[in-house]
Amino acid sequence: MVPPAASEAPTPAAAPGLEPIIGGTLALLTHYARMPDLKVSERIACNLALIARHPEATATLRSMCTNLFVAWLGPLDVQDGAVGGEWRDVWPMPPAMQ
Repeated sequence: MVPPAASEAPTPAAAPGLEPIIGGTLALLTHYARMPDLKVSERIACNLALIARHPEATATLRSMCTNLFVAWLGPLDVQDGAVGGEWRDVWPMPPAMQ
């Protein structure tokens, strides 16, 4: 059997187009607004990361999606802060009861 010519060889799968990812992200955001769900929020964050790294995205869109990805993950300093630090911007921490 003769191997196919270079022009007949199948091309490797290209990165998915940018528009379907943006469309899917908008649909997920709409779904999340109606019914918040942790799995949906994880997918939204993943899609924002995909857009931020997509070769077809403009520099402005990449920057915006990077910032949205970080914002969607929530404040990172609360996870690393001292116990009770999460109350600092909301309300004074209630006294501990024992």
